Amino acid sequence: MLVLTRRVDESIAIGDSITVTVLAVEGDRVKLGITAPRDVLILRQEVAEAVKEQSRLQELLASGPEPESFEALRKLLADETSEENPPASSEKPNQA
Repeated sequence: MLVLTRRVDESIAIGDSITVTVLAVEGDRVKLGITAPRDVLILRQEVAEAVKEQSRLQELLASGPEPESFEALRKLLADETSEENPPASSEKPNQA
């Protein structure tokens, strides 16, 4: 890890296209401004970790076999749907 000391309005460069500028220091909080190309994703660390965890769960669900509980839930929902929408009768009512 590179550790740098910067004052307000001082910057650091990351590669050729990213600049991080210290905008303000308020107590124990530092406001940073980041200039980067639009195709560079910039996230707070906790958000980046949540995105990685969500992606990991999606991959796990997509690759793994479906748990039995999903099949039981699917059957329950199908049964409830069929009770709410009974099949249409093919018989025609008697006409007078």
